[in-house]
Amino acid sequence: MPMGWKTKNRGKLTLVALIFAPQFIFLLAILIWSPLPLASNRPWSLALLGLLVCVLALWTLARPPAAVRRGGRSPVRRAWPALTLMAAWVALLAFQMVPLPASVLTALESAGSGYPVLNAGLNPISVDWYSTRLYLLKGVTLGLFFWLLLTWVNSAERLEWLVKTLVASGLLQALLAVALFAMNARYWLFFVDVTHEHAKGTFNNYDHFAGYMEMTLALGIGLMIAKLDGRPVSNWRQRLRNWLALLLSKKAVLRLGLVVMVIGLIASHSRMGNSAFFVSLLTTGLITIFLSKHATRSMVIFIASLVILDVVIIGGVVGIERVVLRIESTNMTEAEKHAALDEAKARVATGDTTAAPIVRYREQSLEERIQPGLHTLAIVRDFPFFGTGGGTFHTAFMAYRPQIITLWYDHAHNDYMEFTADGGLLGVGLLAAIVLMSVAFDLIILVRRHDPFALGMAFASLMGILALLQHSTVDFNLQIPANAMLFITIIALPYMVGWKYYRH
Repeated sequence: MPMGWKTKNRGKLTLVALIFAPQFIFLLAILIWSPLPLASNRPWSLALLGLLVCVLALWTLARPPAAVRRGGRSPVRRAWPALTLMAAWVALLAFQMVPLPASVLTALESAGSGYPVLNAGLNPISVDWYSTRLYLLKGVTLGLFFWLLLTWVNSAERLEWLVKTLVASGLLQALLAVALFAMNARYWLFFVDVTHEHAKGTFNNYDHFAGYMEMTLALGIGLMIAKLDGRPVSNWRQRLRNWLALLLSKKAVLRLGLVVMVIGLIASHSRMGNSAFFVSLLTTGLITIFLSKHATRSMVIFIASLVILDVVIIGGVVGIERVVLRIESTNMTEAEKHAALDEAKARVATGDTTAAPIVRYREQSLEERIQPGLHTLAIVRDFPFFGTGGGTFHTAFMAYRPQIITLWYDHAHNDYMEFTADGGLLGVGLLAAIVLMSVAFDLIILVRRHDPFALGMAFASLMGILALLQHSTVDFNLQIPANAMLFITIIALPYMVGWKYYRH
């Protein structure tokens, strides 16, 4: 059945279908679970997440969906190039662990230190075999989950349930983040001392929580666009009736949920998280308005209301000025920052309380923020094609860290540089191709489709991708299993919509 959205009693049929789809419910449960144990960013929680995904994969092989058994069309068939690229990336990670003769390593190395030959026998490409093994587990988990998404989300009803579940997960995280932040909570969880000096939900890092919120907000906005009524309004009475119907409908609940999620994002005080959300919303909105031939007036008004209400008004109430202060502080050079701090301390000494926030918030300068990524270029120069091994940045960087950097970095704070250092140009090229294919399909949907749901899902996918790509320039959200899994889901959205086979 085509992905139309005017089927009678669609909600009732969906609930009945869900009862007889335990594998699909299991898939949704995995998505809800992934951010709960500190974003699954611990070896034990990653292993548990991988176990859950493998169980569902075996269950799927034993009992595939009815549509697959009948030989019907499936998102898997439409996404086979992306799945092939993902499989090639996982195969590259496995190849990095294979012991190779010293002569082969010598042939692979570039100018500089090259791959270390520990003995005259066999040595793997990876400079840290254990870390690459753990990274391979992450890669297999994400690859299998990509396939499972495309296998089980094979109808419009299931796609809507998937998006609703993720929006509900984002709302849960926002509520927990705001509540725990308000209480200034501190506790011991999963062997980690957790403090909520910023809003961060069940994440151990508020920037990673912000990354999760960016993507779930994109899904919520896309779902709201999918439910907009594009019919023309002839008079003020009809417009009033539409507004009253909106206040009493499920769309009002969704809109309220989006407001709460924006509050959670702003309360995280994440500089790039808030910037990425605003820029991606504005960019995707403009692309949709100018590129889509079917953008309605209600869609334009809704996007404008998001910018004005959520960012300006709600941001002013919640305290977006602290985020602005952090951004301004980040843009200072090291010399300017020390001068500003000395001036602020002198003003506080004379009784000027307005300078106190500047003294309290000692943010990294732009120089400090980009240093790990810049020095990662040396690793890429010495290991350009196959990298140093998945998940080995923290090991490889020790040999390239200059004396000026005294901190220990387990990640490059730049996903682009870290993926290139770990997997070489070959690895980052495979991942980039997957993302670019999804972006291309999103743009095709915006041009060719006119049904609101397809437009909403394309909007959600494009906005989520743009937000995290921007955030990845100064952070490592894609190294966090929960965020990487959600990003995979967003990449899969255009394949689930089925732009090639369903044109209305």
